[in-house]
Amino acid sequence: MTVDETVRVTGAVAIDRSIFGLDEMRRPGEERPFWAELPVDGTRVRVGQGVALIVSNAQAHDASVVIEVSPTVSDPGPEFELLGEWPWATGTGQQILCSIDGPVLEFRLRADSRYTLRAWCAGGDTADARFRELMGVVFPIEGLEKYHFGFTPTDD
Repeated sequence: MTVDETVRVTGAVAIDRSIFGLDEMRRPGEERPFWAELPVDGTRVRVGQGVALIVSNAQAHDASVVIEVSPTVSDPGPEFELLGEWPWATGTGQQILCSIDGPVLEFRLRADSRYTLRAWCAGGDTADARFRELMGVVFPIEGLEKYHFGFTPTDD
């Protein structure tokens, strides 16, 4: 990937226990917390060194995900709410989107680089109520939320 290039990876994540995460492959001998080891503290997104824990408003469902690496900040659309932005530092650059069951999507960032991570969600405000209506009636439950993650390189 060049600095001027935009790369998009799309897919779906099976959210279980209201959580999923972003993580990075470790270098041999590198020890630091994985996404699932970050504390759940009432915030929608918790970010650590190369890891993020995302908390859904619904317990168990399949959500669509877009991961975009771009030199400019994207606008995913008016239905999306910005959950926040955080500094993101890479090691290997080999990133993964994970569910409790393991890796779901893979994407690359430049190794040993800094980015700003922005996370957006659509449908989150009504996800819990819709989940309760569909629980036991529909399986799998899909379409309650959509997520968009944007990584923008920084000069820091």
